[in-house]
Amino acid sequence: MITKASKRLRRKTGWDNYKGLRSAPGEIFDFEVTRDAIDRAVLIGDALIKALERQGMKVWVDREKSRTLIGLGETSLTIAISEHVARTKHEVTAAEKKAIERWQRSPNRWGAGYHYPRPPDYDYHPTGKLRISIGGYPSRSWRDTPKTLLEQRLHQVVAGALDLIEEERIRTEEQERRHQAWQKAKDKHDHQVELRKQELEQLEKLKASATQWREAEQLRNYIDAVEMSAIKNGELREELKDWISWARIKADCIDPLIAVSDAILDGPEPKYPGYYY
Repeated sequence: MITKASKRLRRKTGWDNYKGLRSAPGEIFDFEVTRDAIDRAVLIGDALIKALERQGMKVWVDREKSRTLIGLGETSLTIAISEHVARTKHEVTAAEKKAIERWQRSPNRWGAGYHYPRPPDYDYHPTGKLRISIGGYPSRSWRDTPKTLLEQRLHQVVAGALDLIEEERIRTEEQERRHQAWQKAKDKHDHQVELRKQELEQLEKLKASATQWREAEQLRNYIDAVEMSAIKNGELREELKDWISWARIKADCIDPLIAVSDAILDGPEPKYPGYYY
């Protein structure tokens, strides 16, 4: 892993970081250092990986998410080695002043290809000061100090990594416990909502059936009244008898207690034949 990282970081081209840092976290161990700090960074990385593995931890590159991970059991954390780069206010150089003056004198300065030669706001300077970062939340970092270099503190890094992994394991288990409790409560809520929905749907169907039954009974009462009135007045002709038979069939079709279907009204709606050609 370290050999591959060393070769990748020493490539001469392909580095466009404005701070001068070199990094390829999707391919190699997560280093972010300037060219002069490569040798020291890879030596620290090599010693650190070996020390972590002696404690039973694994180290690997997650190419999909462009990060390096250390893990113990089912718990993993990110790890990276980076260099601090100092920043100072940029002082415009004589060459930059001349470039600006040439642009100002050019009659085509606003044309295509004549961009204003804007100097950078800041200059960045390598410091050679390295830092090891482990974890996101919780997280810890160790860096060079005026009295102690990182190489002399790797035992602290390994101990801190073990502590962080244990903290992450406990936090993950607690999150899982809370998630399961929430999921159980949500399932109970969803079940109650579904039961309520079904009850309301059945109640609406009951009301609709009662309304249809009442309409059917009202129709039958009206039909009987028409028939009795016709008999009383001596007007019960064949045409009216046919209508009474038809009307009673329609009342039966409406009644939810009678299994009768209306051949016309319960059938599909007629389709228009379309355009004639």
